[in-house]
Amino acid sequence: MRLVQRPNPSPLSYLYAAAGSLATSIAVVLAFTGNPEKALQALTTVDPWLVSRIFVVVGIIAAASLLSYRSGLWNIGQEGQAVLGALAAVASQNPAEALAAATAAAAAWALAPALLRALAEVNEAVTTFLLSLAAVYVARYFIEGPLRDPGMRGFIATYEAPALSIAAAAAIFAAVMAGVAALYRTRLGLTLRLLASGEEVVKYAGRSPRFYVLLALLLSGAASGIGGAVEIMTREAGRYMTLQQVSTGFGLYGISAAWLGALHPIGSAAASLYIAWLYQVAINLKILGLPAQVANALVGTAMAWGLAGYVLHRYRLVWR
Repeated sequence: MRLVQRPNPSPLSYLYAAAGSLATSIAVVLAFTGNPEKALQALTTVDPWLVSRIFVVVGIIAAASLLSYRSGLWNIGQEGQAVLGALAAVASQNPAEALAAATAAAAAWALAPALLRALAEVNEAVTTFLLSLAAVYVARYFIEGPLRDPGMRGFIATYEAPALSIAAAAAIFAAVMAGVAALYRTRLGLTLRLLASGEEVVKYAGRSPRFYVLLALLLSGAASGIGGAVEIMTREAGRYMTLQQVSTGFGLYGISAAWLGALHPIGSAAASLYIAWLYQVAINLKILGLPAQVANALVGTAMAWGLAGYVLHRYRLVWR
């Protein structure tokens, strides 16, 4: 068995991947519950407010993924950039200040990998991943130190982030997604996409690949930070960070939605809604007494199917 590049990429591959992910999720739920009635309950019970909130947060981080992956750059540190965004939101007094601070903090966090990639060709997948791990420790320092709320006696937690309504969060999501879609219709955006074909191609077009590498990774980091800020500000309660709840996993969810959505703005928005539903299913399973790790398992299978869709989009399987 081997992979052979398709002369014309197959647009149906992502549809097959989505169907495969849905079938896998249903099979996992059936396997964990061992009871069709409980499985149906887990799959169909929906809290519209929760699903809307998760959809918006995942959608913003998926848009951040589009900015890097469609430029041929592997920013897999979006979890850490979202953590920095949430931390910046906690340190702010109002939503506008929080969004501005989150954008700046997450972009600054992505600056080192961007410079290393642009100037020294250091693999950005490695550096963004390592910085994602480091972000957790940075957040813990601030939780125990400068941002610790002394009013929470006996409980180590930060001050609360300012509140943001779901309607405002949805407007931010729409603005981010519209910005990404509009960007790719400009000469700047076209050059970013050209970067995915190789830096030599950008050079041949008379542009500086270094500038576009920096731009793509900084924009991706900034958008991830906005996602992290929106996540913590839209919580119904507990808009603070604790030592046990630093990394929320939304970076992984956003990456999964981007790949499952064929790295397309509309596709990633649809996939974000699907991921939000999976999140709800995982909560339903937890209520039924099943492990909380099922959430990551369900989203992990979605990401695997998304990558499979990408591979089958460009290649076909040959059995001999």
